[in-house]
Amino acid sequence: MSMSDQTPTQGSEEMGPTAEEFLAYCDAERERRLNSGEPFDQEAFEQAVQMVLDKLHVLADEGWT
Repeated sequence: MSMSDQTPTQGSEEMGPTAEEFLAYCDAERERRLNSGEPFDQEAFEQAVQMVLDKLHVLADEGWT
């Protein structure tokens, strides 16, 4: 089976432990920032989270966990 055949089966439900820990941290940090009363650019935060998740998926595809 080639890499392209495996890609569609990988979704958020099949994340590695690093990505799961990162998402748990991001969820907590998002809530903390939203409740802090300080200015918070949620769109920029979400874009940054997505960039890290994309990189973690690439690394996982290369065999890193």
